[in-house]
Amino acid sequence: MDAALQNLAHGMREALAIWAALLAAVVITFAILTLLSKRQEARAGRSGPSWWARLRKAIRDPEAARERQLALEQKSAEVRELQRYSDELAVAASRTSVMAARRREEWEAAQRTQEAAWRAYEESEKAVRRLERAQAFPLTEDDPATRRQHMVRMVNAAHQRGELSAAHLADALMHRNGWDPTEHPFAQQLRMRRIIRDRLFRAYQQASALEREAAAAADLAESSKRSLDDEAFSATLQVRSAPPQASLRSSSVRFQHS
Repeated sequence: MDAALQNLAHGMREALAIWAALLAAVVITFAILTLLSKRQEARAGRSGPSWWARLRKAIRDPEAARERQLALEQKSAEVRELQRYSDELAVAASRTSVMAARRREEWEAAQRTQEAAWRAYEESEKAVRRLERAQAFPLTEDDPATRRQHMVRMVNAAHQRGELSAAHLADALMHRNGWDPTEHPFAQQLRMRRIIRDRLFRAYQQASALEREAAAAADLAESSKRSLDDEAFSATLQVRSAPPQASLRSSSVRFQHS
């Protein structure tokens, strides 16, 4: 009987010692937190209630809970608005990317047309120079009627090949703007080659103007694409950097609406 009482008393002393140690740990922890809070306030140059007082007020004061709820809802609304703006920017950036690709394809096509026009002009210029270097035409025993027929066949064939326009064909057949059916056939051919050369050079100039316009449109589309991409990236970063609770609440509200 005495041994049992001794064991009970020993166990109670151990329990009291454990409870005392726990209480001392709690008191020391509160003291340390209070000291750290005061030091932080002193460094920040402000004074106010301790963290323990703020904690008790937040727990006991229902108005503080409502304020926290309102602040959280306001932040969630801001995150939802930012998410909507980010989604709109993403859609606009996608459309702008498609437009930029299309404008670049148009520019590349205009470049190919310009290069082809320049090559055609160079070939025509070479043909004119070859005729000009001849400096003399061979003598032919033909009459004006034969020369006229030759000129008609020559200009008609050039018109069918697309080298002469309808207006130039009419000038040749009506003997206007320097066309003379009685000229030497080589002189007639030189005149026609010069007209074709000048026409091809004007076509090259038009192609160059179109290429410059296409290049400007492509540059503008690419600049718009880069600007929208930067804005969309910045909006996405802002959404991702939002507080987790606000982001979670915003996501739940979007899910309910969907």
